[in-house]
Amino acid sequence: MAPAFRPRSCSFLAALLSLVGVAEAGHGFLGRMNRDLVSQQLQTELMALLGHGASRERLARLEDVLRPMYVSLPKKKDGGIDQGMARYALNRYFSAHRGWHITGISYDGKRWNESSPTMLLKSEMPAFIVEVLEEHVAHKRLGLGELAVLAATVEDLVRREAFEVLTMVYEAYNLSTHEPLENEVQEDLVIRTFMLFYTMPWSQKLRHNRTALHEQLESAHEDNPDWNVTMLWVEDLKGAIKYQRHAAHNPFSKKSAYFGTYPSMSHLVEQFIDGYGMFQDNQCRELKNVLMDLEGWERNDGRVLLSNFYSPYLQDVHQYFLERPEYLRNLGSLDETDPNRPSVIVPNYLYGRNFCIATEGGIQSFCCVDQCNALMEALERSIAHPVASPGLIAELVEALPSDTVAAPRNLSSSLRWKLDTIAEQHGGHVPLHGRLFAQWMHHAFPNECPLPRALDVTEAPMTNDEWRARRNISTD
Repeated sequence: MAPAFRPRSCSFLAALLSLVGVAEAGHGFLGRMNRDLVSQQLQTELMALLGHGASRERLARLEDVLRPMYVSLPKKKDGGIDQGMARYALNRYFSAHRGWHITGISYDGKRWNESSPTMLLKSEMPAFIVEVLEEHVAHKRLGLGELAVLAATVEDLVRREAFEVLTMVYEAYNLSTHEPLENEVQEDLVIRTFMLFYTMPWSQKLRHNRTALHEQLESAHEDNPDWNVTMLWVEDLKGAIKYQRHAAHNPFSKKSAYFGTYPSMSHLVEQFIDGYGMFQDNQCRELKNVLMDLEGWERNDGRVLLSNFYSPYLQDVHQYFLERPEYLRNLGSLDETDPNRPSVIVPNYLYGRNFCIATEGGIQSFCCVDQCNALMEALERSIAHPVASPGLIAELVEALPSDTVAAPRNLSSSLRWKLDTIAEQHGGHVPLHGRLFAQWMHHAFPNECPLPRALDVTEAPMTNDEWRARRNISTD
């Protein structure tokens, strides 16, 4: 089969990954010479990305989204940000605007190491890109433009994996990526199979058995209770893309099967990847309401007693909320301040890895959207500085509503005192991106903002399956 169509937006990753592939084949896992080759290629692609045309327009859009947060981040002497802040910013961007968890740039990601035996192409790639970019701007600023390049690069990496799954679908049916599909029935088959392979990665092993593959497509709704709802959303997505194309081109065109070509199918996949996390977050919001109903609205500290947490499962009401206390502790969602009345911290539980939908061997998962990011963005847009006076923060927060906190409101004396205490420790101002302010935001918005994990917790958060595997615990 001829090489598949490769979307233009992935040209940077294609070049970079090809060089990394060369590096992997050599000794010492990405030795000094091969690392320099990757750096040189990154420099070339950066110049292209920062030029004109579609790439420049895309970066300008990313800069607009990232600007309020970037302006408020603490800067180095040169006016730019360091690697830690870059990863923090990227993690927040992808969580808030894509519903993505990116391995390698999240707070539990490891720093890339030249001697690391892990697979650079997957989990280590985002961290590696950040470090290589910082090397290129060592004598300049790691500014907003460079941060936008990093965001675009990681997006391309995630999309590239999805395009690989799409190509796998074409190969499963012996379809050419250079020839249009025969009809809309074939188009629908490709789309449904892509959704099967992508949302249930274990089904990819059926690609060489067409009979078993068709049987799995027929029973997909049994393995994934949300299958039918998800496919309805995909139909809506297709309709929106067709409408945009219809408006942009000849409205009298008779071409109705827009997704009959591989490039157009790739466009659908790209839109799916960009929007699926936000679609999945609707279920997270429903679970949040269910959790809060377990405790009742009279309790407003963002916690549910552990006994109430398990009650629906024990009464066979539904199959949610069955994680062991030890795993809840790994997530940082178990409050044991009172050992006799342990509680589940609502936002820590919802934003944990337990609700993430991972891709097969990929760097990215779809997770519940951290609603605290939107609240932080609102504050950053108004403050536009890394620090602020406690009075200004209090004024802004009192006017800031959330799903469960009405505004305007008067902050409690306890919240005001905690804010003043933080300021006293930092010369009269409150750092917006410090641990103490994150704790304060949890108390101000207990159902939206997570409580930072304890400093003595060194084990990275895991999915339930990963946690069980680490401890050899059966899933039965």
